[in-house]
Amino acid sequence: MLSILIPVYNFNCVALVEALHSQCTSEKIPFEILVLDDTSKLFKEENRAINKLDHCQYIESELHYGRAKIRNELGKRAQFENLLFIDADALVDNNDYIKNYINVLPKADVLIGGVKYSAQVPKNNVLRWYYGTNREYQPAEIRNKIPYKSLSSFNILIKKSVFDQHSFDEQSIDPNSGSYGHEDTLLGLTLKANAIPILHIDNQLIHNSLESNQEFLKKSLVAVEKYVTNPQFQKPEVVEQIKIFKVFEKVKRFGLVGLLSFLYRKGEARMKNNLFSHSPSLRLFDFYRLSYLAYYDKKNRDQFQ
Repeated sequence: MLSILIPVYNFNCVALVEALHSQCTSEKIPFEILVLDDTSKLFKEENRAINKLDHCQYIESELHYGRAKIRNELGKRAQFENLLFIDADALVDNNDYIKNYINVLPKADVLIGGVKYSAQVPKNNVLRWYYGTNREYQPAEIRNKIPYKSLSSFNILIKKSVFDQHSFDEQSIDPNSGSYGHEDTLLGLTLKANAIPILHIDNQLIHNSLESNQEFLKKSLVAVEKYVTNPQFQKPEVVEQIKIFKVFEKVKRFGLVGLLSFLYRKGEARMKNNLFSHSPSLRLFDFYRLSYLAYYDKKNRDQFQ
C-alpha cells in the first residue's frame, strides 16, 4: 500500500515518524517507513529509536548520497506501490494527513500535498520564514494552475511504477560539493515531458526548518550558481521554470551583468543587514541573489579570458 520515505541529515525526525506511524496504524493499511541517514554527525542515537516501531527502519548509510540520489535510493528500497516522500524537517499537524492521501490515490500518478509554515514568526531565522510563508506556501487551487512548475519533493506521493521510470536527476546534485537546489524543477520537467498526471491537494505539512538566516542565504546562493556551473540549467525549458534564471537571461541580453556585479560587490554588506533583520525585504532578497549571480558569472568568465 504505502512506503513513506524520509531522507535525513543532522535532524531529529523521531516525532515525525511517530506521528506518521500512528496514522498509518489507525488507517489499518500495509505500510513501511524508511528513514535513510545521509552520514549525519548529529541525532543518530535519537533517531535509532525509530527501529523500535513496527514497520519502521532507520538506516545509517556510510555512503554520502546527496539530495537527489538519496531519494532515488529510498525509492529502490521501497516495497509498496505508493511512495510518499517527506523531508525530515516536516511536522504533521493534521490528524487526517495519511487518510487525505489515501482518499485521492486513484486520481493521479503524482500527488503533492504542499508546504506551510508556523503562524508565529521565529526569532532566529526570520528570512527563511518570510520566504517560505510568502513564496512557498500556496493553496492547491493555485498550484494546480501550474502543476509541474509547483512540484516540491518536501511532501509528494508518487506511484512506484512511475518513479522507477522517472526519478530525480542525480546529475543536478554533486554530493561532494555541497550542491543544492532545483532537483524538484528537473523532476517536474521530466514528468511534464512524459505527460504524467499530477494533482495538487491541500494536505500540507509544516516546514520546521531550523537553519539560520546565514545558512539559508548560503544555500540560496549555491542554488543560483547552478546556472553557471551546470549547463543543463541554461537550457531554455529549464530557464523558463526558474524565475531568477529567466531574469538573468534578460540581464545578459541588455549587457547589464557588469553593472549588477558591481552593485553586488558594493552593496553586499548593507543588503545583508536588511536580510538578517526582523523585517527582511523579499524584493531585496531577489535582487541580492540576482546581483550575486551576475557577480559569480562574471568572475567565472574572467578566469578563462
